[in-house]
Amino acid sequence: MFATDGGAGRRKRQHLQTQRLRSGVSSAPWPVLPRADLASKASGGLGRAVMRLLASAVTLALFALAGLAHAAPGGLDPSFGAGGRVVTDFNLSTDIANAVALQADGKLVVVGTTYTDNGYSGEDFAIARYNADGSIDTSFGTNGRVTTDFPGLAAVASSVLVQPDGKILVAGGAYPLFVFLGNFELARYNPDGSLDTGFGDGGIVTTVFPHGSYAFALALQPDGRIIAAGTDYVDFSSEANSDTDFAIARYEADGSPDSSFGSGGQVSTDFERLNDDAFAVLIRPDGRIVVVGSSRDRLTDYDFAAARYLADGQLDPAFGTGGKVSTDFARGFDRARAAALQPDGSIVAAGFAIRTSGIHENFAAVRYLPDGALDTAFGGDGKVQVSFGSCCQFANEVLLQRDGKLVLVGYPDSESSDSDFTLARLNRNGSLDPNFGTAGKVRTSFGDLNGGANGAVLQPDGRIVAVGFQAFYPTPKGVQFALARYLAR
Repeated sequence: MFATDGGAGRRKRQHLQTQRLRSGVSSAPWPVLPRADLASKASGGLGRAVMRLLASAVTLALFALAGLAHAAPGGLDPSFGAGGRVVTDFNLSTDIANAVALQADGKLVVVGTTYTDNGYSGEDFAIARYNADGSIDTSFGTNGRVTTDFPGLAAVASSVLVQPDGKILVAGGAYPLFVFLGNFELARYNPDGSLDTGFGDGGIVTTVFPHGSYAFALALQPDGRIIAAGTDYVDFSSEANSDTDFAIARYEADGSPDSSFGSGGQVSTDFERLNDDAFAVLIRPDGRIVVVGSSRDRLTDYDFAAARYLADGQLDPAFGTGGKVSTDFARGFDRARAAALQPDGSIVAAGFAIRTSGIHENFAAVRYLPDGALDTAFGGDGKVQVSFGSCCQFANEVLLQRDGKLVLVGYPDSESSDSDFTLARLNRNGSLDPNFGTAGKVRTSFGDLNGGANGAVLQPDGRIVAVGFQAFYPTPKGVQFALARYLAR
């Protein structure tokens, strides 16, 4: 769909590629010994009673061990869906989940896109809501599902948040004519899934940047104003000279542009490079706005990039150089896809980076101090990479636990048998947490074809919900929303 993300061809190949069968996660039960009958007849003898007591003790120990195994951090949560996994079809279609938000009642709202042909025309916003146990919430929309059509070729939802009043706000983009001539699209839904007619035009707000745009991220200010961030497609006259900028828009609670922000509610930021794309937005307690993504020039290719803005949309001179920071890993393709704000004001950005050898991409993360300098207490130089031994490993979400540990969530976009949900947990210093999964890493397969995690959310009890897609081609099931929930304590 997006040239800055590898183009429509990659995603089409990704969902149609047939892969060899994977064994998946073992569900073999723990052995359980017969429980001893402690009320056995006295004639059984002391030895028999002792043996029965020992058998009972062993049984209890095995149950305890089984409970500990199921409770291991990074293990799939057996109380969610089928053994920790859920898949959802909309209409025998291609359904890709990109983001998830948690309601106050524990329900999960998952958004993405759905389409029924391989040319990506006719794509619609797709929203599904799940109960806390992973079952579809039939009180939402039609059988738990909502689709929203926009005029033109395609519409993709990339971000979702739930407002304090229970209304659901979704952001993405729609392309009336051509992939680079799209607009920011926001839609707000009532708790039952109907469009909120008090928001914008019948529940939808379209924001036009002069050159075309797409919204990747959403944030809600305490005063109810809404911020969307993404890409302004400045110039795509040629691949060699393509130019994009960070794009930020702020709205009043009713969806109208906030005229006190930037120019008519809009801000575009150029890093004096070729391509600058924003994928995450954060709101600091002091009202300053942090936007994270990537920037590209001819010397270092793509780098992690971050910009901080004052409440009125001006760049914050106290951050980095003139409000902007960029970080190179190894003169390769480095991109931040997600960000988290720590209580001390430090910023963690996560995405991917080309290895120094140039062989493949790894999960990558950086931590910036509040002034934009790299935090050398994180990974020794402010930068960390994690490899699952695959090609094209993208971290698409970063979650900050209450204990300060970080969970990176994504998948290897390898179009081969290892394209699975992958998670890594880092200690505060950036080292892998050996108490999570296997040596700090977790891999989850949904089947014999490729899948991956595009988004995630952390529940108050510490459990992690990751969402994305799973391909079932060439069966009629197509590609479906996929969810997995993990234990994290």
